Amino acid sequence: MISFSKTSLLALATTAMVSAASFAAADSSKTPILDQATPTSPLMTDCGEVMKAVQNRYNGYDSWRIVHMKITDETGAVKTRRIAAAHKNDGINRRLRSLVFDPAELQDVESFVRDSFEPTVPDKVWVYLPSAEKVIDVKSEDLSQRLYGSDLAVGEMLIRQAADYDCKLLGTGVFNGYPVYKLYVNPKTEDEVIRLGLRDGELWADTETFMPIYSSFNADAPNEQRVLETLDLRWVDGVFAPARYRVSTIKEGRVVSFSDFETEGEHFNIGLPSSWFELGDLGSSASEFRNFRSEPDAGH
Repeated sequence: MISFSKTSLLALATTAMVSAASFAAADSSKTPILDQATPTSPLMTDCGEVMKAVQNRYNGYDSWRIVHMKITDETGAVKTRRIAAAHKNDGINRRLRSLVFDPAELQDVESFVRDSFEPTVPDKVWVYLPSAEKVIDVKSEDLSQRLYGSDLAVGEMLIRQAADYDCKLLGTGVFNGYPVYKLYVNPKTEDEVIRLGLRDGELWADTETFMPIYSSFNADAPNEQRVLETLDLRWVDGVFAPARYRVSTIKEGRVVSFSDFETEGEHFNIGLPSSWFELGDLGSSASEFRNFRSEPDAGH
């Protein structure tokens, strides 16, 4: 029997790749693939406006990719995952869909996430377990649980909404060749801490695209921080996104575990069917989601 805790964490594992690109930091040992970004002119001086631009950077997009996930835990043990992950905007909201290809024990597990920007509509996560042929409704209070075997929680996969944060613009700078806004942000309510599993921290966003390319936040757990960093950045179908990224857990100033993600076949704005992003399609034998590939000649 699979426990509820495991299923909720597995949901995170299958959805993490869709929006992990929303956080990032460049590795100083890497040379960016993309030329240095051009700063907005004039530069913004209102932190709230920068946060709104970060919040809205994916509006109107859809996306698909395969993500290769490598998890190194506190003992040094390594686990891997290969997952198809996609998202599509539903007005101001986003819907996320994922499918596990391997390892074998997780094969065909699917997840569906509603990342809501409407105050009266909560974020939701559902998981399809093929062994039980059952869709599990993950409770909202479990969004701060850690991703199954990794350094993420479900809340970290959701977009931060500017209205939920107190914000201070610390200034601008250059990070690994990219001009950035440096923000200090602090959630206004404990509900937001539950939603993301994180408290206050710094967010550095590219001044041209508003994609965060570095973030360091205090976790809800004592003496623990989460750092998200990009390793390669490039343009794909008009979207600035990382090809590789890492999430690290730091305790008392020491990296104790980290998770690496590498994307394959990523494409944006390719007209994915809306039916794939309905709860009823989750686990359906008639769904074509599992067989989709985003190669240019795929006809989609």
